[in-house]
Amino acid sequence: MLQRSLPVVLVGIFCTSAVWVQAQQDILTGQYLFNGTLINPAYAGASGQWETTAMSRLQWVEFDDSPTTGILSTHGSMANQEFGVGGLIAIDAVGITSTFEFAGNAAYHLDMGESNLSFGLRGGLLQYRARLSEIDVINPADPVYQGTQLSAWVPRFGFGALFRRNNWFAGLSAPMLFVFDQALDGGISPYYRNHIYAQGGLTLQANSWLDLSPSVLLRSTPDVPSILDLNLVATVSDSYTLGVGYRTGSSFVLITQCRLNGQFRIGYTRDFTASEIRTFAGGTHEIVLGWDVNPKAKKDMPLGM
Repeated sequence: MLQRSLPVVLVGIFCTSAVWVQAQQDILTGQYLFNGTLINPAYAGASGQWETTAMSRLQWVEFDDSPTTGILSTHGSMANQEFGVGGLIAIDAVGITSTFEFAGNAAYHLDMGESNLSFGLRGGLLQYRARLSEIDVINPADPVYQGTQLSAWVPRFGFGALFRRNNWFAGLSAPMLFVFDQALDGGISPYYRNHIYAQGGLTLQANSWLDLSPSVLLRSTPDVPSILDLNLVATVSDSYTLGVGYRTGSSFVLITQCRLNGQFRIGYTRDFTASEIRTFAGGTHEIVLGWDVNPKAKKDMPLGM
């Protein structure tokens, strides 16, 4: 009985708590280590290859109406790797709310000899929907909950910068720095909040067949505690990857990926919730399929970009 009623409570929290809403606004997956464009548009084309990735994420699988995410993205380089372009489609749902987003990325890569500096821009549209008819509200006169459905198209724009040198990198990005969401709140206050990402990492060659890649990601959002990701990934013979991660106040992460041949790869990530909600929520799972054209171009790239 508790497992059936708890999702209803969570949906109520989602609709009434600003902290809960802000935490769910931006998609952050465990597999971003293999798809840098999810958090930084400057990554588009940086590897010199074309990468296409499809991902499905199922969070807290024991809950009804638990968060689910699907992403299809692609990016690659043009003009002798000086420019990069890409795009993504993302579907995200939790409780009574769902979003559909499509966005494009464009990047310029400045060759500085042993270093490379990249700048990227992102622009797109997000459709937000909330099925208001499915909830019971404390104050039926509240104008926020009038009608049976809230729906709006939200333009979003962002930027990113990425610096690479030999076997290490550092990045800074704000994927949705400018958001026009007056349709969601009547222009009273911004609904969507800026997410700022600071990222860094390196790849160390332990021997001829083993690489170790530590990395860190800091996500900062106004009025919400910052989130820090710490990751350590091992790659064997450029084909098999196994790693662990910790997300502060949230979860431990097991990260795996396998290259099936020169172009295709498959990955799986398992989140182990660290908070008390783990007793009821069940696990979080991600499955990734990837297709890389000219995968040798990425051989010397630090993992985590």
